[in-house]
Amino acid sequence: GASAVGIIIIIAILGVGAYIGFQYIPLFIESGTVDSVMSSIEQANEKKTFASSAEIRNTINKQLDMNQMQELADAFTVTKYEETYTINVYYERQLNLIYKKQLIETDKTITLD
Repeated sequence: GASAVGIIIIIAILGVGAYIGFQYIPLFIESGTVDSVMSSIEQANEKKTFASSAEIRNTINKQLDMNQMQELADAFTVTKYEETYTINVYYERQLNLIYKKQLIETDKTITLD
């Protein structure tokens, strides 16, 4: 059998694990959404090459609206160099863990020819 103290310790450990897990789950969802947006832009460019930065920006905004992540719109930058477009997404999130605060940075780039 397990004593009451042992059960309390197990519950405390599970509680701390759940608290930290709930901090990370939104980051994984957000990262998956960003990967999905970037992938869909690459696929759309393969079907029909984008004509302008504004067209790429509109596609990004539509994808973010569909995924209800409009707050990330400012994290995306679209730059054109000659005939190549570079799309970069950079944002930071701060996790409030029990023992410290941890900064998580996301920086992803794709190049469209």
